Amino acid sequence: MRGSKRTGARSIGSFDAVRGLSLGYGMRRREFVTLLAGAATGRPFGVHAQQSTMPAIASEEGRSLNRGPSMPDNGVVSVQSRFAMRETVDRLLAAVTERKLTIFARIDHAASATSIGLPLRPTELVIFGNPKGGTALMQDRQSAGIDLPLKALIWEDAENRTWLTYNDPAWIAQRHSLGPNSAPAVKAMMELLGAIVHDAAGNQ
Repeated sequence: MRGSKRTGARSIGSFDAVRGLSLGYGMRRREFVTLLAGAATGRPFGVHAQQSTMPAIASEEGRSLNRGPSMPDNGVVSVQSRFAMRETVDRLLAAVTERKLTIFARIDHAASATSIGLPLRPTELVIFGNPKGGTALMQDRQSAGIDLPLKALIWEDAENRTWLTYNDPAWIAQRHSLGPNSAPAVKAMMELLGAIVHDAAGNQ
């Protein structure tokens, strides 16, 4: 797979399990991955966990990619697709349907722009999910509902390359100060999105 680039940093409040630690977002994300591993294995949260196996990421400018677990500080992950725009959208819809998730909406931003006489490269948003996944996050903090259901943006850049962009669930958890009760659900979301993106973008 192809790699990573950081975008502009921002201040994000730490979640309950690591509240009080004066650390940057990258370190807090590692703490959260440790929390996820502890919830899944029964180990104490302080035990070191393996790094997340999320897809490789890139800036929206589509610059060179490097394999690695890093992600932008704003939680936005962009993965370059091996396929054209339309095929990527179709593959995403198939991957979501195969996993028995509900497709709540498809928003064709380019078509909307065309309807008012404005240009916009192909850009389509797909909103999908399952109440079993998101409810646990909202039971913890109802504000998490602003970032749910899950969504993926498929778009074409100026060089006709197709990208798939989504919010990292670990970032959503940190943004809303979710506690350890949400950790299993967040971990499941991370794994689910990773599999869907893999199928849609065709990355190894």
